[in-house]
This record gives sequence, C-alpha cells and structure tokens, in this order.
Amino acid sequence: MEYIMDLKITETINRPTNDVYELVRDNLDRLVPYLPNVEKIDVKKHAPTSDDKVEVINHWYGKADIPGMLKKFLSPEIFSWKDVASWNNQEKAVEYRLESFLANDLFDAKGKNFFIDKGDGTTELKITCTVKIYPEKVPGIPRLLAKKVTPMIEVLLEKLLGPNLTSLGAGLQKYYQDNK
Repeated sequence: MEYIMDLKITETINRPTNDVYELVRDNLDRLVPYLPNVEKIDVKKHAPTSDDKVEVINHWYGKADIPGMLKKFLSPEIFSWKDVASWNNQEKAVEYRLESFLANDLFDAKGKNFFIDKGDGTTELKITCTVKIYPEKVPGIPRLLAKKVTPMIEVLLEKLLGPNLTSLGAGLQKYYQDNK
C-alpha cells in the first residue's frame, strides 16, 4: 500500500534570485529556525561537479510528536532523511531525492525546484515534489499492530515531510526579515 503526495507550490520571495538561490544551495542550515519540525540540518557534501553544477548532500533531522501507542515502536531516525541534490547554476534549479535513514523503501521522494528572476528584485520559487509513502515498511512494528498503526504512521510522515517542503518560501521570507 502506498500513499502519494504531489506537491506544487509557487511563492514570491522579496529578494534577488542570486541571493535566494545561493542561500538555499550553500547555507540551508541557516534556515532551520524558520522551518517547522526541523531540529537541524547537517551539510555532508558540497562539491562542484562542473562549472555550472554543484552536488549537495544534507542530512535533515526532524522532530515530531509521536502518539503514545507508537512511541515504543518508532525510532527517532524515522523523522530524519538524506537530501541528495544536484544544483544547476545556469538554470537556477535543483533536482533532488530524499532518502530515509531508517529504511530505504519507507518513502520515495523526488522533485525539482526553480528559482526564477522576476526582474523586479524578487524571486519566484517553484517547488515540485512527488512523495510516495509506504508506512507498512516501518521496521519494528509488530505484524499484529501493523494494520492498526499504518494510518497513524502515514499521517506522521505526511506532517513531517509536507510542511518542510511547502514552508520553504515562508521560511525564506522570515529569514530575510530577521537578517536585513
């Protein structure tokens, strides 16, 4: 059984495109205080692969309120993921995939974000991502409970991944308000 989320968000950021693009590509960890459910982001790799491409690997550590019934079965790693991204500096875009630390087949998330210069000193941020969640693949859940808790796990994963993808624009706006 899989659950699919198709996310498509467009936001306007009141900052020049190069500023926004470089902040997200090079210093994403600075946005942690402005992203819901994120405890920290560790940059594991940041390396040019050509003149106009950069490979970035970030480890995201989420935080979530786990319902009492699930606490003894779920490890904190279920709320953490690896973000493997290929940045195209000419296109001002990033293609990425998200991988669970806990189980490679827990979810499948891929997307492409665009940073578009609006010509007036603002940036249009377009986020597209498809997330497929396989809650029945969570390790450590006894088979007898799996059917009962699968919907709860699905909701938890959706609440964690969805807002962090969709709130990037708002987080950027707040970051720039606080860091003028």
